[in-house]
Amino acid sequence: MELLDAMAQGGHEQVIAVQDDATGLRGWIALHHTRRGPTYGGIRVWDYRNGGEAALDALRLSQTMTYKCVLAGVQGGGAKTVIVSNWLRDRRGAVRELGRRIEALRGVYRAGPDVGFDHNDLRILAETTRYVAHHHKGVLRPAEEATAEGAEAGIRAAMARLDCNDLDGARVAIQGLGAVGMALARRMVRAGAEVIGADPRAAACEHASNLGVRLVDVAEILSVEADVLAPCALGGVLHNISIPRLRCRVVAGVANNVLASSYLSPLLSERGILFLPDFVINAGALIEGAGHEATGRSDWSAEIQGIGGTVTRLLESCDRHGLTMVEAAHEYAGAILDAEENAREREETEAALSR
Repeated sequence: MELLDAMAQGGHEQVIAVQDDATGLRGWIALHHTRRGPTYGGIRVWDYRNGGEAALDALRLSQTMTYKCVLAGVQGGGAKTVIVSNWLRDRRGAVRELGRRIEALRGVYRAGPDVGFDHNDLRILAETTRYVAHHHKGVLRPAEEATAEGAEAGIRAAMARLDCNDLDGARVAIQGLGAVGMALARRMVRAGAEVIGADPRAAACEHASNLGVRLVDVAEILSVEADVLAPCALGGVLHNISIPRLRCRVVAGVANNVLASSYLSPLLSERGILFLPDFVINAGALIEGAGHEATGRSDWSAEIQGIGGTVTRLLESCDRHGLTMVEAAHEYAGAILDAEENAREREETEAALSR
């Protein structure tokens, strides 16, 4: 598909190519929706097969970020940066150069971390741009803690729907024990859940084991019998091959885009598995970072806990209209965006008539 056609299909406003020969920086910044405030979205560094694949990923991820902002009550839109990792020669220099490109956008885009872009990269990025989301050392907690808090709120709402009002004794399987997965594991252990985890890195496994997490092989984690499965690693782990292997009641999408395609969500419903879309439940850091930037307030736990209420409302919509959770979330976010656009058009018309 041609890039412009793909942009038109998804309603994207702008895609910016970024390239720097000296450092090997190659990638894209996708801005999906700028009309409701600043755009928010992480920086993903990944080994894409080609520039076209990277561009399409940026489009997909930035559109999802708009839905995340809307459902989280954040007055902003979606964006995403993707960088082709196999071209990088000078990573520090590339990150600094990317910061200059983001700075040149004058605040239209606030960048944060994503897969392949860690806290050290974020610190380097902040050397050349002011527009770094959730980068307030000593003021805000680490972003993964806010993300895990929101995910827990969503999980609790889903479990309540299944007549389980307490996580004490529940079995929770976590795929990926990185920053967010480990933060979620700590919360689940504190809640009294039996936590099962998997990660290819020995150090992460050792840390998790010390927390009380029972470890299994990475090849087994998706098929573990559990109340909740929380994929916290890469996206696209739920597909035609992996979904039939699931033995859980709830899938909590904590990693971005855990479904290889949104069209797969009916397969989960057919198997009686309740799916919590990532763009609904992993918005904690977005809520906290954007809220602090707008107001200076650092405690956003009440708003993050509201993710549980959003999950409940979407489940009720699923019941009323026979929708999957993905469909209900898209419909709800789309209705809000349409209402906002109609209101803007009325204001512009009234302003034009009054002149």
